[in-house]
Amino acid sequence: MPLEFGRSGFIRCGEESSYGSASGSKTVFSRINSATLQSTQERERKTFLSQSSAAFSVGHFDVFTVVGGSIELPLFYSGSGIYLKAACGTLTDTSTGGSPAEQHQYIPSANLPSLTIDLQRGTGSLEQFSGCMISTLTISGAAGEEIMMSLDIVAQSATAREASISPSFGTGKQIFHFENDSNKLAYNGSNYAVKNFEFSLDNKLDRRNVLGSKQTLEPAISDVREVTLSVTLEMEDDTLYNAMLAGTVSDVSMKFVRADAELEILLRNCYITEYSDNVNSFGPLERSLVFVGEADSSDEAFEIIIKNAEASGISNN
Repeated sequence: MPLEFGRSGFIRCGEESSYGSASGSKTVFSRINSATLQSTQERERKTFLSQSSAAFSVGHFDVFTVVGGSIELPLFYSGSGIYLKAACGTLTDTSTGGSPAEQHQYIPSANLPSLTIDLQRGTGSLEQFSGCMISTLTISGAAGEEIMMSLDIVAQSATAREASISPSFGTGKQIFHFENDSNKLAYNGSNYAVKNFEFSLDNKLDRRNVLGSKQTLEPAISDVREVTLSVTLEMEDDTLYNAMLAGTVSDVSMKFVRADAELEILLRNCYITEYSDNVNSFGPLERSLVFVGEADSSDEAFEIIIKNAEASGISNN
């Protein structure tokens, strides 16, 4: 039999009208770097004392069907919005009256939508996953690299693998390191050049297993959600060190901009934790720190803002 290869792998995605009901409109196609989505059937041995004469188990039973995994994919100015909405909760689309013509705000809410995701397994088969909810969203990048997005997904079910399909990718532009705008990282009235960063949103989703089914019910937020921005910067002064000691609170912003599109990551009411600026080399020193975002009476802890030419923030283009 011919070998299957990872090349040509991609995902196809659509929003579900209700949790676990497979979407009939999977119109967003995305290139991927890796994917670990799969269905696993847990099994345990029966616990009664009757065993074989040599003390081996003589029976087992099904426990839970655990479906999910992770996907790593490049971040685009257009075409990545369906995942951002699923991770954040809500989306507001508005016309700017300028250029870029459309603005899309991905804003946190406690009601997280679910997705149906088809994984084209390279040159092999296709597998459909329903009830996909994003437990953790990560956006990261470093000097000289592509800007990447990683999704940790909790799903409900998967279909039997079936025949492969062909992709219909959109025309959105990919985001690269050199598009970080002139403000670099903005915090408390100052701007800082960034060597690498990682934005992380942890939705604290837990599976809900009950009698009568091996599959989870719709996962629920089980703890306080957390949003952080970890960065490594060149060591230029002690401003951020002093801000960490003083407990200074301010918004943090990073933007990526091209002529026809932009993306901004905005964390509100940030304080600094895990600050480090060790003296450990002859060369330029670095400082690593973590910004933690918090909500207030008028705004949630963060939002992601994209401007492009698309009327919908979850379109394929």
